[in-house]
Amino acid sequence: MSTVVLGLNGFAGADHDAAAALVIGNRVVAAVEEERLNRRRHAVGCRPALAALEVLRLAGVDAREVDVVSHGWQPEALGLGLDARSEAEAVRGTLAAAGVAVPASTPVVFVDHHLAHLWCAVAYLPAGADRGTIDGLVIDGAGESTSGALFRVRGGAAEKVWNLGLRGSLGWLYEHTTQAIGFSPGEEGKTMGLAAYGRLQVAVEVPAPPDDRFGGPIPALAERGELLSLYRAGLARLRSIARAGASFNHRSDLALSVQTLVESRILSYLREIADPAPSLVLAGGVALNCTINATVADWCRGRGVTLALPPPANDGGVAIGAAVAVSASPVDCVAGDAFLGRGYEPAEVAARLEALGARPHGVTPERLAEDLFERGLTCGWFEGRAEIGPRALGKRCVLARPDSTRVRDRLNVVKGRETWRPLAPSLLPGEFSASFEGTPSPYMLIACEAVPRAARPLAGVVHVDNSARPQVLQDEALDGPYAALLRAIERRTGHAAVTCTSFNLGGQPIVYSPEDAYHAAVTMGLDLLAGDGWCVPLKDPLPRASLPPGGGG
Repeated sequence: MSTVVLGLNGFAGADHDAAAALVIGNRVVAAVEEERLNRRRHAVGCRPALAALEVLRLAGVDAREVDVVSHGWQPEALGLGLDARSEAEAVRGTLAAAGVAVPASTPVVFVDHHLAHLWCAVAYLPAGADRGTIDGLVIDGAGESTSGALFRVRGGAAEKVWNLGLRGSLGWLYEHTTQAIGFSPGEEGKTMGLAAYGRLQVAVEVPAPPDDRFGGPIPALAERGELLSLYRAGLARLRSIARAGASFNHRSDLALSVQTLVESRILSYLREIADPAPSLVLAGGVALNCTINATVADWCRGRGVTLALPPPANDGGVAIGAAVAVSASPVDCVAGDAFLGRGYEPAEVAARLEALGARPHGVTPERLAEDLFERGLTCGWFEGRAEIGPRALGKRCVLARPDSTRVRDRLNVVKGRETWRPLAPSLLPGEFSASFEGTPSPYMLIACEAVPRAARPLAGVVHVDNSARPQVLQDEALDGPYAALLRAIERRTGHAAVTCTSFNLGGQPIVYSPEDAYHAAVTMGLDLLAGDGWCVPLKDPLPRASLPPGGGG
């Protein structure tokens, strides 16, 4: 019988992105972030109680069938006075209170945080990639007493080449910059978008973190205060550089300077690899930076290296990696795709929406394409199994025509986002080849350059620096209703592209259930809520001809 492993993030040193995942044999069968269920963004300070119950329900597994529970942090290294035994009891108690009463004989184990990130990324290596010889670079803010690591995976076993200490934390540098220029923790994506407005010729001098790498096991922090004092000192340095009340240009220049510094440091780590493996995985919170990922992708392409970036590169993915790490054969364990949450059949969606007073009716892809392009409507899209990770990937997203900057600005307003922030497109593979240069990503994780032919038809999804971070549909997704909508759009416009942004108000989690979707769509003032063959008009009467058929701006 296949081993059943329940992976978790949300205990010991984990104070955000609580999540749970289930691995059965060599397959990741379910993964859900706690925020999607408790509706608290990043689930700060939360345990993965609801998520653990959810992944077991999704897989039809009883808690008594769980063979191992695994968590992606080592409690003894955190300077909190924790030990594995007491923390294991805390895990058992939280799970039992949520209705997940694993047997007393089921071991609770703890995995090195960065090793968990590594194995999550390995699970997302594409089919056909070399799994016998892998390099892995993990870079984040902090995990236990370090901020990253370089791994070699050979013959199925992972060996750590070096650790990156907290004084050299690139993730903290980026996080400090984010706060220093006026954003909140967790809003590093805003800093990435702002960097595109920066001017290299007016670069802001930022002290580079020391090269704080070392070999051997991760050390234990003397106390939690050691970590906090390092963090606060770094934040104070960046705030003095940012200057209170600084102009948009100065903040943009600072964002670009730090973006360039972090990118240069990561590239230097890769260049030190004397004999690159056929496969490279990149994980940790910094691996959500699409601009840096584009540079890494170029480095890989020039060396014939296959790159894997997991959709939950942040700590939500640690739950997956913790489960994979203790599975029977970690290197053979696969996730397949990002769609690991709950799915709803169209009939169930309709029934639940009707219970809220909505009136779903049948709709074709052609009609939705007409609504988006001829009428300029905005549409909440809800279909299939929910994604894991911070990117909307065609399951829980808001759609609009991609050629209009006016529609882009309207979407930013209704979502509570700054108007200067970019939106991203979903594309069919042929559209990517025709409109962009770079490496395609199925998870919207790699920035690419738009070619001249894309200037007008994709004006609403190309950023000020002529980049975009497209999601390129692949494999099974090409047979689904979302791809059918893109094909209908292509028949109408000649371009298989649609604006795709996460289905949530700013500061809130992406929607998970039909009820979440309906309430969010109404609150945001979207025109439509739609999915696989159904549609709910949300405004009566709906606006007509709000944009000219061909265009634009």
